[in-house]
Amino acid sequence: MADYDISKAFETIENELIDSMMRNFKHHRAEEEKEGYNWSQWQSEQLKSLEQYRRTNQKKYGKQFSTLNKKIEEMLKTAMADGNAKQEAEILKAIKKGFKVGKVSPSATGEFFKVNDRKLDALINATKSDMEKAETAILRMSNDKYRKAIFNAQVYANSGAGTYEKAVDMAVKDMLQAGLNCVEYRNGARHTLSDYADMAIRTANKRAYLYGEGQKRQEWGISLVVVNSRQGGCPDCAQYIGRVFIDDVYSGGSKADSKYPLLSEAIAGGLFHPRCKDSTSTYYEGITSLEPVSSEELTQMEERETLETKQQNAERQEKRYNRLAQHSLDENNKIKYQNRADDWHTSNEEYKEKLDEIIENSVENSSESGIIELRSVDARDKLKDIDTSNIQKLKSGFSCFPKGDLLNQFIKKVKSKDGYYDVGMHGTPTAMCFGTDAPNTSPRLLADVIRRRKDYNGENIRLLSCSTGKIVDGNYCFAEELSNALGVCVEAPSDVLYIRSNGTFSVGEEETGKMITYKPNQRGRIK
Repeated sequence: MADYDISKAFETIENELIDSMMRNFKHHRAEEEKEGYNWSQWQSEQLKSLEQYRRTNQKKYGKQFSTLNKKIEEMLKTAMADGNAKQEAEILKAIKKGFKVGKVSPSATGEFFKVNDRKLDALINATKSDMEKAETAILRMSNDKYRKAIFNAQVYANSGAGTYEKAVDMAVKDMLQAGLNCVEYRNGARHTLSDYADMAIRTANKRAYLYGEGQKRQEWGISLVVVNSRQGGCPDCAQYIGRVFIDDVYSGGSKADSKYPLLSEAIAGGLFHPRCKDSTSTYYEGITSLEPVSSEELTQMEERETLETKQQNAERQEKRYNRLAQHSLDENNKIKYQNRADDWHTSNEEYKEKLDEIIENSVENSSESGIIELRSVDARDKLKDIDTSNIQKLKSGFSCFPKGDLLNQFIKKVKSKDGYYDVGMHGTPTAMCFGTDAPNTSPRLLADVIRRRKDYNGENIRLLSCSTGKIVDGNYCFAEELSNALGVCVEAPSDVLYIRSNGTFSVGEEETGKMITYKPNQRGRIK
């Protein structure tokens, strides 16, 4: 289970806790209509419901939390293994290009691996412990909020709120607006369990991946890394992008290794803060091109971050008012809150469109400036022919067929696949056709494009592109190379892909082909 899936699971639990609470209020309202108002009796019945609510939640969600915590452990172990495998593949590619490795570390012994296992175990235990505290907190808060709403509803009713519906709406308004914000940060800010999980698990997942990369570097006696950006870069960390460091945190480096500064110093200065978009890759002397952030790029980062902040706020407000509209008992309140939710939805979509434009422009600009070419130049790349203006956003992923191609309409109806990011365009066993009918894009170039998209969060890839999963004469196919480049599984068709007008698809004439899944470096070598 990916980190974003776990965060979504926690959001679902929060919504279920609120839904259950509000159902009890509605249920007792129905009873009051039969027997007339008796607020003292109502309060007593609600407190009985509260006790049942507490017991049910403890039993139900205690089991769910246990399952999710096991998933977190599995995810972190997988992240470390992925980082390890991907790093080995990159080192082997660098050696083919002429990189001379130093002496393989003598510390790569049984004890060496035990040390790394202990680091991972410590990370897993710390993450699970923090999540368990937050899980306990949300159950406690849901009980407290329910109890407070019971007493406040009676107070508002006695003070002249008017109807039962208005009294309850007033009593639960603050809770519905804020959600069950059970986690308090040191600065006093409060966050919901899903928000906290998103931050904490993404951070832990990144650390586990870096542990895996670092372990492999240490095995090969490599300790130099360069900081690079992902998803547009982080303005707060721009000073570190394109700079070389001795990795003394994950790769076992020390000051004696080189003239460069220590990575630990950069981390102490703020690099890899929560939700940081930047990462590191191995620095290969004479091969790796350094691209420090220009003043123009920094300005773009700052503009993008400002826009992202506005979009995220609009998204939170939309959820907030939708929750109020859904659970308000008074009809006038429902209408009022739904109108506000619709307004925020419009703003949210406008911000998303602007962000998509920035992302697409950044891909175009990067090809013009040579960034993509430096990272991904390949004989199959025809950079001048690549037109990103035809990019069409899908529910999960994007497509880029030529203008006027019916597949632009058909692919919109293809059902998304859980855990996968879809990429659709014409293709061949060795290259894809970015916005054209002719091959112009190598796996490495497409990998760069995917990494730069804001909506890509490390999911596996599904290629809706003809024959990209077809192996010819034992050579690596496009999907296999893309899997190696991204370090994720890639699913692709073994033959011509037929997408129908209703969104269903099949592989090969008379459906003789199939979708094949490739894992990173599954054949143990990189081509």
